[in-house]
Amino acid sequence: MSNRNPYEDYDAIDPWKGDTEEHEPLVVPDDSGNFSYVEDEYDSMDAEGTDGFGFAVDDTAVHEAPVEPTESFPKTMVRPNYGEPIPVDATADQGVLPLRRNRNRKRSHGAQVADQRVVREDAMREQRRQPAADPRPKRRRRGRRRHRGLVRLLILIVLLVGAYWLVAHPIDEKLAFTPEEQQTLNGTLSLYVPGTPYYLLALGSDAREGDTYSRTDTMLLARIDFLAAKVTLVSIPRDTKVEIEGHGTQKINAAYAFGGAGGAAKAVSKLMNVPINHVAVVHFEELASLVDYLGGVTVNVPVSVYDPEYTGLILDEGTQTLDGQTALLWARTRHGFETGDYQRQEDQRILLSAIMNRTLSLSPREMPGALDRIGELVGTDLRCYNLVPLFLRFKLSNPVVYSCTIPSTTAMIDGVSYVIADEAALAQLMQVVNAGGDPASMSF
Repeated sequence: MSNRNPYEDYDAIDPWKGDTEEHEPLVVPDDSGNFSYVEDEYDSMDAEGTDGFGFAVDDTAVHEAPVEPTESFPKTMVRPNYGEPIPVDATADQGVLPLRRNRNRKRSHGAQVADQRVVREDAMREQRRQPAADPRPKRRRRGRRRHRGLVRLLILIVLLVGAYWLVAHPIDEKLAFTPEEQQTLNGTLSLYVPGTPYYLLALGSDAREGDTYSRTDTMLLARIDFLAAKVTLVSIPRDTKVEIEGHGTQKINAAYAFGGAGGAAKAVSKLMNVPINHVAVVHFEELASLVDYLGGVTVNVPVSVYDPEYTGLILDEGTQTLDGQTALLWARTRHGFETGDYQRQEDQRILLSAIMNRTLSLSPREMPGALDRIGELVGTDLRCYNLVPLFLRFKLSNPVVYSCTIPSTTAMIDGVSYVIADEAALAQLMQVVNAGGDPASMSF
């Protein structure tokens, strides 16, 4: 016989509560109040013929009367739901279920069933909290979403290409150089990284009907910074002395007559020590139609014009709104000024800035018409896909425009009047231009 209390070793439910069948305990107290049972090679609580709680599964077992429940549980018992020790004054009628103290012992069948029930209830509660599952496989849904997105992208590309072909392609054909002039540019223009500043050489041609090439009346180097929305215009006097390969000492405006747009680009690149990325040849005869389409341009005339002999233009100093024909004459006038061609260069930069600002003020609906007029006015290697993003960038942020002319002096050489560029001052000027600074801040 043993005096060991089985309730100190086993997680048994209250044998006196919750059972619908009458069971006789396998352990009974003796006269001295100790629990007694016959020990053998196996634990009677898990013995064959019991239900895992110390109760017989048949009615043949005869035992003494059951023990009345005590007023409190041993201190070693713990609450099954919280894992806290049971107070000393806890009673059996509170429905507290003690857990095994010996965790290494095999759990009884009843405890295992109870654990499984709790797990199932927790799983059902968690399932009720989850949203209803979509019966379609997730991989298939993701594939369908990617497919729909790809179809939309292809449709958008087709629409954009179609719109470009209908609207912009005819303009591109007008902007394009003739095959002969385009050939002069082959191998001349430098490539650049999109988004970085680039140099555009604008040439003003006064070629008469039947002329293949003529001397350029205007040479303007423009540095365009797309990201910073900044334009720097540098005028090159038409009489600037240069050396042209195969033709010796010449005025720089003869480079176009000898080699077309490509010849002019080579001469300017050598003089200014910068790469030329794009070239545009402006035909002055078409300038009037563009200005008229824009409804005229407003300029601030710095010096009064009185030129009845050559252009017939008489124009007062100050703010003036010019129509197409007046703007064309003003861009050509160089007689009657104290500084001669230098004043014309300044007037041309002012006119170009005014045309750019007026173009940027157009609505998107008016822009195709303006590009069409520009196509008639300009021959260039640029296309609408170059010009439209630039237009939108400058429209979102008003561009900063700097302007200057190269530092130079005049001289007579062998009876020919030349403009002599100051090479050292020109190198300093181009350092400022390349850095995106204002060249007008420099004094020479």
